[in-house]
Amino acid sequence: MSRQRHRWKDRWFMRPFKVLLEHPVYWALNRRNVTRAFALGLFIAFVPLPVHFLLAALLALFLRLNVPAAIAGTLLTNPLTVVPLYLSAYWMGTQLLDVPKYDVAFEMSWQWLSTGFLPIWKPFLLGCLVMGTLCALTGYLLLGSLWHVTLVMKYHKRKGASASKESANAE
Repeated sequence: MSRQRHRWKDRWFMRPFKVLLEHPVYWALNRRNVTRAFALGLFIAFVPLPVHFLLAALLALFLRLNVPAAIAGTLLTNPLTVVPLYLSAYWMGTQLLDVPKYDVAFEMSWQWLSTGFLPIWKPFLLGCLVMGTLCALTGYLLLGSLWHVTLVMKYHKRKGASASKESANAE
C-alpha cells in the first residue's frame, strides 16, 4: 500500500476554506494588493494579542488582499522585537495622554493582568494604535515607492536595450 501525499487543501481542516483559498486574488502579486496587505500586517503587528498570523489571514481574506503579504507584515513583531516595540508604544501613549509613566514589572499571570495592567492599559493601547497606524502608512508608502522605482528601472532598461538594438539594426 503506497502512501498518498496530501496537499494542504485536501486536509480535513482546510476543506471549508478550499474555495476561498483557491481564489487568485489572495495570491495575486500586484502593487495595489500586496502593498495594502503588507500595511495591514504591519498594523496588526501592534495588536497586543498573540494571534497576529490568524488575524492577518482572516482580515486579508475578508478584504480580498494578498494573504502571504499580510502575514509577512506581522513578522515585524517577533520574540526579538516585541518588548522594544510595545515599550515604545507605551511610552508614546504616555506622551500623547500626558500621564506619568509607571515602571512595569510584567508577569505572565491573571493576577498581573487584573491589577498590573490596569494603570497602563490606556496609554499602551493608544500607543499601539498610533504606532500601528504610522508603521502601516510608512510601510505602504515605502513598499509602493520601491515597487514603482523597480518598475521604472525595468522600463528604462528595456527601453535602452530596444534603442540600442534599433541603432545596431540601422547600421
